[in-house]
Amino acid sequence: MQQRSEILRAHNPSELAIVAIVLVTLTIGLVVVVASLPWWVDGTFAYPLGNPFCQEQVCGDYTDSASLRNVFPPTYNLVLVALVSSVFELLFLVSSMLGTGGRLGILVAGPLGSITLLVAPIYFYFAMPVGFSGGPGPGWFMAFVALVFFLAATAVAFVVARV
Repeated sequence: MQQRSEILRAHNPSELAIVAIVLVTLTIGLVVVVASLPWWVDGTFAYPLGNPFCQEQVCGDYTDSASLRNVFPPTYNLVLVALVSSVFELLFLVSSMLGTGGRLGILVAGPLGSITLLVAPIYFYFAMPVGFSGGPGPGWFMAFVALVFFLAATAVAFVVARV
């Protein structure tokens, strides 16, 4: 016969599981922020990756430049892959906490999202046309911050997702 305290502990999520859920949720939010912030700033404009909330008066339009069209959309797609991976990581974490598996999914979604989030700013920096005025913006720098959270969330989620 189990004692009452053992039964209660078995049904309450552990503190580490709560930390994992918070980290993965925070990662999703940070990746959304990364996709929304400008990635290149010059004296006049701040260029977002593909932010639909950006107004022409605030953000520069890169659609008339073929060299910029070859940089921004692929980078945005890399960030979107990271976002989708982080959402799947959360789904796999919740699934594993409910006892229906998901540990392998965390092991796939976490590193995939982390790698694409690392490749995005590196690709962006080296693909920018030489001599283009300005420099990396807050979205570019924030990608590295989100990467740290993504890696931490993946590690904690994998530990929590014991099968």
